[in-house]
Amino acid sequence: MDVYGLGTLAMDVLIQVDTLPGEDSFCIVKSSERQPGGSGTNVIVQLARLGAKCGFIGAVGDDDIGKDVLESLAKEQVDNQSMVVKPGMTTLHTDIVIDSEGRKFIMLNMGNAFGDLKPEEVNTEVISQAKVFYTDLLPGAAAMHGLKYAKEHDVMTAFNMQVGLSTLGGLGVTAKDVLDSLAYVDVFAPCQEGLYELTGTRDLDECAKFLRKYCKGVLLFTLGKKGSVAYDPEDHKYEVPSCEIQAVDTTGAGDSYMGSFVYQFCLKHSNLEDSMKFATRCAAYTCTGIGARFTPTLQQVSEFQAE
Repeated sequence: MDVYGLGTLAMDVLIQVDTLPGEDSFCIVKSSERQPGGSGTNVIVQLARLGAKCGFIGAVGDDDIGKDVLESLAKEQVDNQSMVVKPGMTTLHTDIVIDSEGRKFIMLNMGNAFGDLKPEEVNTEVISQAKVFYTDLLPGAAAMHGLKYAKEHDVMTAFNMQVGLSTLGGLGVTAKDVLDSLAYVDVFAPCQEGLYELTGTRDLDECAKFLRKYCKGVLLFTLGKKGSVAYDPEDHKYEVPSCEIQAVDTTGAGDSYMGSFVYQFCLKHSNLEDSMKFATRCAAYTCTGIGARFTPTLQQVSEFQAE
């Protein structure tokens, strides 16, 4: 395998509305559809669509949603043999409400299967045989176990902190857990909210200086419309702007960015700046369609670049 992932998984219900409702107000539902999602699996699917051989570790219930998650991975040619099925439990799923300008809010139903993945249930053999281990540090104990095992077996590691500390805390992962994990991480990519909360500053250079005490690898900060900024292990700074596009739906753009960055930087060994540019194009492509899995193949991103 090129990349084995352990992280969040979900089934997304995408609800398009005329406008996002405020308190005590309403909106008109224009359409609704069900799509596989979850940040962790989205990242791995983007990698697979670019041509990487991938697998995923996580826990689902034996409900219909869990079966759909397993089938969706298999359909994308992602190895699901290390997935754990929990009898009688409910699979994590989300309702994503999107307005005509691509703005959204997400309602998360955690279920009880996802967080029940135990460290001893993690198939470490497949991790040791991969080139890269990817995680978003959820569920915490299992993900940390995977990170440590990967590092002990010289597997490159990438940690994409997709949510803020309050959300992580609600899932049993503390700021200390995040910082402790960085000793095993080669690429750390926190979201804006998580980055600012973790470091206590919005100055990116200061953020990098704070994190460098814990992480010796690449620090990659994705900033939405402002593009992305990265610091290599020698603290050289790289800045790449976002693409100018007419966004239809920004859901999954960050996942596409991370998956394509891992592909280009960790697997194809491109330099840091070129990898960021490639990831930016992939993320922009994702914003031109509906849903987190509107992610490109190599041919599609090449054609999109030409446009």
